[in-house]
Amino acid sequence: MTNRFRRHATPALSLFALVTLAGGCAPTLDSIRGERAYAVIDGARAEVPDIDMGGEATLVDIYNEGTANSQVLDLLTHLCVDIGPRLTGSANSVEAEKWAVSKFNEWGLESARRERWGEISARFDRGDANAELITVIDSDDGDPETRVDRELQFTTLAWTLGTDGPVAGPVIKMPESLVEADELGDELTGAWILVPPLYGDRRGVRSVGFQMRERHDLRHSIRTGEFDPFSPEVVAEAEEAREAETPLPALANGQITWVGSMTYRGSPLPATLILQRNAAGEVTEGVFTIERFHSGPIAEVNEDGANLGFAWPNPMGQSNIKLSLATDGAYVGSSGDGDYPIRLTAEDSETRETASEIAKAPPTISETPDQVLAHVLERDPAGFVSSSKDERVWTTRTVSWREAPVSELPRDVEINITGPDYDFINSRLADGQELTIRADLPHSVAEGPIDCFNVIADIPGTDLPEEVIIVSAHLDSWDGPGSQGTVDNGTGTAVMMEVGRILGTIGAKPRRTIRVILWTGEEQGLHGSREYVAALSAQEKANISVMLNDDGGTNYQGGVPSAENMVDMLAAATAPVNGLFFSDTDYERLTNDDIPDNDELAGYLNVNIRNTGRTLQTHRGSDHASFNAENIPGLYWDEVGRADYRYAWHTQRDTIDQAIEEYLIQSAVTTAITAYRLANAPILLPRDPGPEETEDVAAAQ
Repeated sequence: MTNRFRRHATPALSLFALVTLAGGCAPTLDSIRGERAYAVIDGARAEVPDIDMGGEATLVDIYNEGTANSQVLDLLTHLCVDIGPRLTGSANSVEAEKWAVSKFNEWGLESARRERWGEISARFDRGDANAELITVIDSDDGDPETRVDRELQFTTLAWTLGTDGPVAGPVIKMPESLVEADELGDELTGAWILVPPLYGDRRGVRSVGFQMRERHDLRHSIRTGEFDPFSPEVVAEAEEAREAETPLPALANGQITWVGSMTYRGSPLPATLILQRNAAGEVTEGVFTIERFHSGPIAEVNEDGANLGFAWPNPMGQSNIKLSLATDGAYVGSSGDGDYPIRLTAEDSETRETASEIAKAPPTISETPDQVLAHVLERDPAGFVSSSKDERVWTTRTVSWREAPVSELPRDVEINITGPDYDFINSRLADGQELTIRADLPHSVAEGPIDCFNVIADIPGTDLPEEVIIVSAHLDSWDGPGSQGTVDNGTGTAVMMEVGRILGTIGAKPRRTIRVILWTGEEQGLHGSREYVAALSAQEKANISVMLNDDGGTNYQGGVPSAENMVDMLAAATAPVNGLFFSDTDYERLTNDDIPDNDELAGYLNVNIRNTGRTLQTHRGSDHASFNAENIPGLYWDEVGRADYRYAWHTQRDTIDQAIEEYLIQSAVTTAITAYRLANAPILLPRDPGPEETEDVAAAQ
């Protein structure tokens, strides 16, 4: 028996395997891997803790079924290609939920069901949408022809109204003043209005999705009269700001150092930004440093008043960092689409005071942008067109996605296009060229209430059925045009379904119940998992040993964070996987990089137990956080490998071609073995003990 992912075995290890098999013994995982099992703790091989966690035969059955008969890619393909993206409460989500229940029943799991966790006010289903630049060509017979010049990559907010069939109109840049809006007059009617990046947003860094939501609600509040930008109060406020205007002071020239931190997955990492300014106060160069990660020069600096943006090349690619001066004189912002918050304070007090003045200075305006927008809305444009930050478009939701009835949904459409598409349009308009956009947005918004469900199925325990190991992933996804919801989180869903299939097919008999759960509502705020935990009794919570969560894309399950009191159990539970899976591609990649420390285990798809100290250190961005909030161990699998999760996350790129089958097979077998081992352990996984009390805290109690 050989591992089809194994690149090679050394002669000594092969001899071990031959001796074992020649002895007439039943195959073991040791005989399959060609050596005895080992744990991986903090990146290094270690002895396997001596903890009895069940029979070897079942582990071999799990491995054989999960590798020789894997269905994980077939499950993923049906989920993402045949069903498609699965927005919470949508028809696709319902279809996927019912399909998953039917598969769990087919595989012999018990109590397979859709379990209601709540409701939403409306169902949103996105049809086959498209947007394109077109040219209308007159013909001799009076029947004009249409030529498509450029297909646009775009998205719109979920839970918004679309168009009534294809809507074509000229592209007009958003007017900058009331005079310009009046001059355009009826030209605005039926036009697609090109919104400048960061239009109407001088409050600092905002994600593209956040800006879309703000504009969405602002347009609606102006149309309904909830907000009147021409009211005496608003006008007086604008006049007061205008009278208080002073030129923005330039920061002192020379070298200035800003120190602080960047938060990565809930943990602050020390950060330093050194800026070099010339006599005019302009940034000429700089160096950005994240301690224990990388230090290097910045590039593509863009500074506008209180806002500073720059690119930062690093070993993971290029980070686009956006910062804005806060009123206390600190730079506040993030790297990425708001994902990694940054806060930096100037070492020099004079610089902090100057920066604080810049942050408090009002914008230079002749009229407020909201007043200009109100004039544009009076002309009933076809919709608005905004820009993402790069080649991707991120799909998200409206603010009132769960509560707003269909009758109260804003009527104005906004399509968000890629940076290159936006630059193409903006450049052509600057050259005086006339452009026409045609968009067809067949959104279906059905009045609710719409019930929402998680999918749950059990492999019941034999003698401790009330104690539970949960293996889970979220079934829902965003549904932007082009997306199939693959890496977020079709891969996790397919892996967890495959875990259920493997355990059901081999007839696994764990001591504790292994429960497979597919959540919905995760993308909108972990709703499915939060409501599930909230509905549990105190005893039911106490009976959950661990929740294992897969929500990191198509890479393999390369480890988990662990509080120090959990390390031994997790190391013992995962050790049987180590040395079983080997990737030739990863071997070549890792042995040819500039990091010699990773060569020893290069290519092996092992599971590393990361000791995070006294307490469990993990982020709060997925469903495991709902369990950790109740001190139930929620472990988020570290996804390790060659795939770039952020490349497709929440974007039009999230398609089936992103999936890496060898990683998904390893992930399914890893979860199945880990869950089975923990289900047979002598005790439940220890709880996080929490931070150690100091003498001062103890004395105060």
